[in-house]
Amino acid sequence: MTIGIIGLGRMGFYMAERLLKNKHEVIAYNRSPEKTRALKRKYKNVIAAYSLAETVSAFGGQKRIVWLMLPAGKATDDMIDALLPLLQKGDIIVNGANAFYRQAQTQAKRCQKYGVHFFDAGVSGGIWGLTRGYALMIGGPQNQFKFIEPFCKTLAPKNGYGYFGASGAGHFVKSVHNIIEYVYLQGLAEGMELLAGFEQRIDLVKAAKTWQPASIVSSALLDWMVMGLARKDFKTISTEIGSVTMEELQETVQAVQGFAPAFETAVATRRDTSKKFALGKRVIAATRREFGGHAVSS
Repeated sequence: MTIGIIGLGRMGFYMAERLLKNKHEVIAYNRSPEKTRALKRKYKNVIAAYSLAETVSAFGGQKRIVWLMLPAGKATDDMIDALLPLLQKGDIIVNGANAFYRQAQTQAKRCQKYGVHFFDAGVSGGIWGLTRGYALMIGGPQNQFKFIEPFCKTLAPKNGYGYFGASGAGHFVKSVHNIIEYVYLQGLAEGMELLAGFEQRIDLVKAAKTWQPASIVSSALLDWMVMGLARKDFKTISTEIGSVTMEELQETVQAVQGFAPAFETAVATRRDTSKKFALGKRVIAATRREFGGHAVSS
C-alpha cells in the first residue's frame, strides 16, 4: 500500500522509515529537500518528491492517503489549503500534529467541501518510535478508517493504536496523554528535588535505577529520566524548559471544564524563570531531550 508522508522532522522521518522497513510504499516530501534526499540515500525504494504536485501525482490512479507531520497551527493549515485543490474526492488527509482538537474539527469541515476525508491522529513515541513503535490515537470518519488502518498497524506496536470517534477525538485523547506526561514529569522532578534535599547525600541515578525493575513507578519516562540524569552535561543544562503545547493543553482542560491542579502546577513550573526548583527543571528538560530529542540549552 502507498502513503504520502509530508514533513520529515524528528518524528516524520522515523515514521517514514518504519513504514519503509515494513514494505509499504512511501512517497516522502519535506519543504527543505535535504531531509527528502537523506531518506532517499538510506532507502532506495522511497519515492522522493520535491513538490506537492509531485507528491500527489506519484500516487498515480490510487486513492491518495497523505499523512502530515508538521507543526500545529499555520504550517498545517497552509499545507491542507495547498493540498486540497490537488486531491480528488475520496482522498484522505491525516493530520499528525499536536493540536487543539477543535482545530481538527475545523480542518475536517474544510476538507469535506472538497469531498476529502480527514483524520486527526495523535502520535506519541518521540524519537524512539522507529524501534518501539508509535501510540496512535485516531479520530475521523469511521467508514474510512479501514484505509489508514494498515499503516496504523505498522506504525504502532501490538494494541498500540485506537480509533476513538469522529473528528477531534484523536487529538483530544492525545492532549490528555500530554497532560498526563506533564504531570508525571513534574512528579519525577519533585521526587529528585526531595531526594537531593535529604541530610545525607543520595545518589539520584542509583535511586531511580532501583525503582526501574519492579517498583510501581517504573515506566518509560523513568527510564528516560535515568538516562538524562546520567549524562555528563546534566548539571549544565539550563533551567528554562519551554514547550509549544502548554496553551493548547490548557484550552483542552477548559473545553471540558476540567479540574487539573497537578497539571497547572506543572505548567507553572515550566513558565517560572526564577532559580527555584532548578534541579527539578533540569530533570524535566533532560528527560524531554531523551524521549523527544527536544533541545536543551546550557
